[in-house]
Amino acid sequence: MASAAAPAAAVKQEDAVEMQNGTSEVVSPADALYNKCAQQSQGTIFFQRDLSNMQVAETIGELTLLLQDLCDRHLLKLMTLEGEPCWKLRSRPDADKLRRLTPDERLLYHHIDQVQAEGIWSKALRMRTNVTQQVLTKCLKSLESKELVQSVMSVKFPNRKMYLLKHLRPSEDIAGGPWQSEGEFDTALIDAISSAIAQHIENETCIKVPGNWNAYGQHDRAAEIAHKKALVNGVRDIEDAPAVQPYQSARDPNSSKLVHKNSPQYPTAASVAIWLNSKEVLRGKTCREDDMEQLLEMMVLDGRLEKISGTNYRTVLTTTDSKVYNGFVDAPCGNCPVFDLCGDEGEISARTCVYFGQWLETQSEEV
Repeated sequence: MASAAAPAAAVKQEDAVEMQNGTSEVVSPADALYNKCAQQSQGTIFFQRDLSNMQVAETIGELTLLLQDLCDRHLLKLMTLEGEPCWKLRSRPDADKLRRLTPDERLLYHHIDQVQAEGIWSKALRMRTNVTQQVLTKCLKSLESKELVQSVMSVKFPNRKMYLLKHLRPSEDIAGGPWQSEGEFDTALIDAISSAIAQHIENETCIKVPGNWNAYGQHDRAAEIAHKKALVNGVRDIEDAPAVQPYQSARDPNSSKLVHKNSPQYPTAASVAIWLNSKEVLRGKTCREDDMEQLLEMMVLDGRLEKISGTNYRTVLTTTDSKVYNGFVDAPCGNCPVFDLCGDEGEISARTCVYFGQWLETQSEEV
């Protein structure tokens, strides 16, 4: 009999003495165990072996009594993980609120706590607790006023009011995806995120070059053409040829243009989702690959992005950029005034063209 009463006697031993803030404060063994648990990071799950290693209780029986005391005071929450009992700490203010609840309020709180972020429908809550509608309504209002639970409307079922703990963020099944807020698409958020994504994809797939990077007009092109033309017998006067106009960008050397990179790492919906989540701009939500693909496809339809090879995306260049750097127009042949005199044989050819050599960054053959 003496050995059976030992754990109980151990709990009734003199209160432990701890040093807090430089002063001695008398605390019970149960509170000493709680204080040791509170030194761990918030949300830590404690198993029996973890609590035993804290060396507050000398035996398993004594530890069991301490845990029961903390659970009765709502300072610990008893749970089960993979069939093994475990405990999680509650803050002292939350525990104090729970101690002030009525039995019906505590019952409803227990069922709401079990579903966590998934929430529970008020009708399902009534069926599980078997309370009357009047008691249910009164207790739920009381729990909300005490800031223990919250109610949100379900996106999937608009007519259902879901209840979950106050400190939890509703799951996407309730509150909607990352582009939704309170059940509605957040256009301001979508516009801001789209702009950030467009800039990110531009940085990945494009580079900026000086506005005069291919400005042949910097040279006296007309004089060089006349020199080439003078070497050809029996051709019309070069003065009859239309004037050579430099590119618009050549007139403003301080301007810049976007061009696609030669070998870019094309972003995908998965890579952009990872990049966006790393920025932590979605108010605590996580963007999945499917969510990102939905947004990117919308940007493709808006003409801001184009899809490459089925899964990759890149920036769409503006009409002005495309016109300036069109392959045929950009080549000197596109607006050459003696184009009709150039051929494989003869004095004017691709091998002897000064401008073609400049374009290809090679040396033209001399006539």
